[in-house]
Amino acid sequence: MTPVLRTLRYLRPVQVGRRLGRRALAPWYASSLYDRWCLAPDGEAAITAAPPRLWPGQAANGERIRDGQIRLIGRDHPFARPVDWQAREQSLLWRFTLHYFEWLADLREAQEGAVYARALIGEWMDAHPRPGGIAWHPYPLSLRVYAWLCHAPFVLEGADDAWRHRFVQSLDRQARHLGRVVERDIGGNHLIKNLKALAAAGRCLAGRAELGAAALKALAGAVAGQVPADGCHYERSPAYHLQVLGDLIDLRALLTETDGTPPWLDDAIGRMALALAFFRLGDGGLALFNDGDIGDPARLASLDKLVGDPPKAPESLGQAGYHRLAAGDAVAVVDTGRCCPDALPAHAHADTLAFEFSVGVQRLVVNCGTYAYQDAAWRNRLRGTAAHSTVDIDGLDSAEVYGVFRLGRRPRDVDGRRRDDADEISVVGRHDGYRRLGLIHHRRLSLTRDGARLSGEDRVQRTKAGGNQRRMAARFHLHPDVRVALGAGGGLSLEAPGMGTWLFEAPGEAPRLDDSVYAPHFGEMHQSRQIVVEKPLAAGDTVLKWHFRRQPNS
Repeated sequence: MTPVLRTLRYLRPVQVGRRLGRRALAPWYASSLYDRWCLAPDGEAAITAAPPRLWPGQAANGERIRDGQIRLIGRDHPFARPVDWQAREQSLLWRFTLHYFEWLADLREAQEGAVYARALIGEWMDAHPRPGGIAWHPYPLSLRVYAWLCHAPFVLEGADDAWRHRFVQSLDRQARHLGRVVERDIGGNHLIKNLKALAAAGRCLAGRAELGAAALKALAGAVAGQVPADGCHYERSPAYHLQVLGDLIDLRALLTETDGTPPWLDDAIGRMALALAFFRLGDGGLALFNDGDIGDPARLASLDKLVGDPPKAPESLGQAGYHRLAAGDAVAVVDTGRCCPDALPAHAHADTLAFEFSVGVQRLVVNCGTYAYQDAAWRNRLRGTAAHSTVDIDGLDSAEVYGVFRLGRRPRDVDGRRRDDADEISVVGRHDGYRRLGLIHHRRLSLTRDGARLSGEDRVQRTKAGGNQRRMAARFHLHPDVRVALGAGGGLSLEAPGMGTWLFEAPGEAPRLDDSVYAPHFGEMHQSRQIVVEKPLAAGDTVLKWHFRRQPNS
């Protein structure tokens, strides 16, 4: 069976049908007939309200934009007028981000930003008069509709009547088209953003209340399906969890000013805020699991103000399969769950039983992160098992990552449980991602109650006899700030500001240091190191024990 077939077996037939239907309709949506018959004005378009602006802009980027440059997801690009809206030398994600128009928040912070914003929006409307291309893809379309609504008071200040009319008509047309191309085939955070934008359009555009009411009803159902009782968004990505939580907070702020907040929305935000606290390490940023980054500090600070001080993190997210060990100033977050929802593998990594570990505000053990989506050299390398702090067999991945957002073979029998004892807190987990090799990986992590020692035991169980000689490798990727030196007795001494000195040991084994990388944000990569402990597999079970322990007086 090919990787594609191994992916398709997990998809729902209705999902495939919707995807094919959306592709079949693309030429119709791009036609002049659709534009004339379906998007022609059907009344006097007007903006009657605007969503509250909750998130800060970056003044430096606003000034940069005004001066003919723009920085998006860590990459600079010329932005002098006339603007090259295609930006073909940039990645697809970068081009999507350009068409989000969320950078209007940055222009709000720049001198004479409104004048420049109107000029750029005018050029965009000239270049994209009707649906087609990435500019009208449902995802950037959703973010742009919301951004234009949110920043309309800023954009329209000082605008003449003709420009105002053109802007509002374009916004109305975009919202009506979005209503026809909602990404129900994808679901996940895409669907949330589609429906959020439509709900906002229904509240803010004259004559679109029915569109907004239908979207809000659909959003209630989507949130019920995507946010289970533990509050963790079902894509299992801390970064996308943050995005979805921000979307729901945006919508709550808008509804509070208009019709009031429905109970399901308040409930979902409360549970998601708890789950977000779970993913925050000692520095306040997010753990790096399943795509995304550690989070923008300014956005996280704004969120804390909106939901109150970060709540006490739960010990486990049961449905998601994540567990948190916290004692003293030490925090470890462990992934013992399935890679992704079966029908939505886009952000899945082959990282089962990986963990991250921080001491105080210093990250010690990390996963490598996500550098880029469309970078062939790095995308699946960083999705692979060896880019995570877990065990791989012969350098093979525990889940079959391929393409940009594809996942074929994956662990099916995955389990993890937390145990609290008098002296330590533990997580015990297993997965069968190597079942094709006749192997099961078991891992136990234990943190002492004083936070001074994190111990691990990795066991590779054979489920069938024979097979080629294989090797297991336990990898511990270190944050770039951590300095490593050979310690007494063959261990490794680890130091970083604010963390003191820790010692890594694997009794009876010979740990080595290899090069690694760390990508805390898209488009940003740092050189780092990893500890690797390799061991040949025995005829029966193979056990590898290791620990990190704080050195006295550190």
